[in-house]
Amino acid sequence: MAKKKTQEKPREIKSKALIVAAPWYKNSMQLGLVVSLLVVTFICFSPLLSNQKKFINFDDPVYITKQDLITKMDAKHLKTMFSEHDASLNYHPLTMLSLAVNYSFSQLHPYGYFFTNLLLHLFNTFLVFLFLYRLSGKKFWTGFVAALLFGIHPMHVESVAWAAERKDVLYCFFFLACCITYLTYIETKKIKYMVFCFALFLFSCLSKAMAVPLPVVLLLIDFYRQRKFTAQSITEKIPFFLLSLVIGYIAVKVQSQGAISTLSQVTLPQRLMFASYGFMMYFEKLLVPIGLSAFYPYPLLSGGDVSFVYKIAPVIALCIAAVPLLVTYKRNKAQFRLLLFGIGFFIAMVALVLQFLSVGAAIMADRYSYLPYIGLFFIIATYANGFLEQKKTKTIAAASLVVIASLLAVTCYARVQVWQNDVVLWTDVIEKYPPVSTHDGGVTNVALAEGISIAYDNRANYYRLHGDMEKAFSDYELLTRFHSNSEGAYNNMGNLYSMKAQEAASKGNKDTATALYSKAIAMYSEAIRLKPSDIDAVHNRGITYSGMGEHQKALNDFNTALKLNPDEPSNLASAASEKIQLGMYKEGIDDYNRALAASPNDATLLFYRGTAYINSGKYKEGIDDLALSVKENPAQGNAWYNLSFAYNSIHNKQQALDAALNAKKNGYAITDQYLESLKSAN
Repeated sequence: MAKKKTQEKPREIKSKALIVAAPWYKNSMQLGLVVSLLVVTFICFSPLLSNQKKFINFDDPVYITKQDLITKMDAKHLKTMFSEHDASLNYHPLTMLSLAVNYSFSQLHPYGYFFTNLLLHLFNTFLVFLFLYRLSGKKFWTGFVAALLFGIHPMHVESVAWAAERKDVLYCFFFLACCITYLTYIETKKIKYMVFCFALFLFSCLSKAMAVPLPVVLLLIDFYRQRKFTAQSITEKIPFFLLSLVIGYIAVKVQSQGAISTLSQVTLPQRLMFASYGFMMYFEKLLVPIGLSAFYPYPLLSGGDVSFVYKIAPVIALCIAAVPLLVTYKRNKAQFRLLLFGIGFFIAMVALVLQFLSVGAAIMADRYSYLPYIGLFFIIATYANGFLEQKKTKTIAAASLVVIASLLAVTCYARVQVWQNDVVLWTDVIEKYPPVSTHDGGVTNVALAEGISIAYDNRANYYRLHGDMEKAFSDYELLTRFHSNSEGAYNNMGNLYSMKAQEAASKGNKDTATALYSKAIAMYSEAIRLKPSDIDAVHNRGITYSGMGEHQKALNDFNTALKLNPDEPSNLASAASEKIQLGMYKEGIDDYNRALAASPNDATLLFYRGTAYINSGKYKEGIDDLALSVKENPAQGNAWYNLSFAYNSIHNKQQALDAALNAKKNGYAITDQYLESLKSAN
């Protein structure tokens, strides 16, 4: 008789690895909500993919449009990336590698770069959901609300809509992946996950040095998950802290070349005020994200003092950080752990950019909130989860969430459009920070906010490069009127005055031209005073002196430029030209020889050296140079004429006639009398 089969009881799943691999949603509604979240985020940032979206003339040239390093991915370029090469005084080789990948596909077309940024932001939004969903003990609404805030918060636009901020979205990607892997490690105790965690931390650091506080975040995760602090839980993080020290050392070494301001005019208490003010403003912008700007200037110091709001900022910042913890410490341990994790996460990640050391010219920046806000979003989302899970409050909580999300989405979409191009972006900054009145000793002055000249300078540069000289002149003029410390503004203003002077001279307005040349000299001189090593200003002043006929002053400037850059062909050629004008033929020819050693087929240099030879009576050498010059560039009417003159001087009338006819053909004014004299001689 066959035995009756007994039904086996389902075995209990004990493997924590299987628990970790369980789906992150419980039903189709939750899956649909997360997908909808990503779709909404994509729509909010969709203006990035329009044909009107351009690179910005603030760091984008350093990272992309004028960065030779990303144009190839051969062994030489990769080695340079991973050495202590810096872009804009930052060490982030993986960021540069990612930009090089973009370049290999789309060269300098903006679409590919911004699509990649947006794609990374979408990944990060989903990773925020996964991280906080698991950290909270798989509370769906906690992960969802935090990810929603992360995805569409207007403060995060700068990190995504600015191509140069690839480093933000990239380091955040590896950072969040590291945190999720760490959760897997503490749930499974498998060492391989700790190894993966360290590798992801390394990738994050190589994307942006701002990742170095991650070991502190790991300790905060331990605290929130109530993991016991043992010798093992501490020692396992030692490699992370050592890597943080190494990357931190490299970052400080690179930034010490210029990015870290000494703030010589700002006292230590004022630095504390500025750092506290930035801390306070990050909380304000979190809750009320209006008045956002690509640049937040330091306050103007009136009589060496700051306004009242900065004086009380340290007290307010301390209250924001400490009061919630003090209130909950004894009353509710769970809330205390939540607040300590969230606020601690924010402080750990934002502390290095609170401008206590003043890295850069701005008191705060939207991009610095990109990852730090995750800690604060976790606090908000945890409380929201409580309301969304209760029957009595879930309807009003859901309605409130829809309203808040709608407001954030609309604001985010509008903010993305501000990052469309240079004119829109910098005009937005200028409108938010117009010239202000200051009072010092009873005297009222009108000035620009500290550092805000960057907005006028960049907008003017855009106008100048796109041929709108009047608008460029207006911006540069405003900067010089308010005594900006931007040497570039004075240099460019000098260029515009020189252009106007040349135009006036071409129309025969000699007095007007002289006055404009004098203004140009004054602008260049101020640029040189602000930055004596500004080779462009020195060279441009020399060119202006030459145009005014003051050849000795021009030569003095060109000699200074040569001291700053001895082998620059344009400096050598300019110095040589002035030496020829002063009758210093041998010295001038020597300079042309040095310049031509670097550019042997340069038609312009050959023309000038050939002319110098002719002026010094060396006709054969002059003819050789001029013949090569017109061979390289046959359209040089003046070169053909000088060649004709040289042939005529050695009585070679036929070749002199041929050269003269070529000169006339290419627009040089040859008199009929000169042509007839050559024809009659033949």
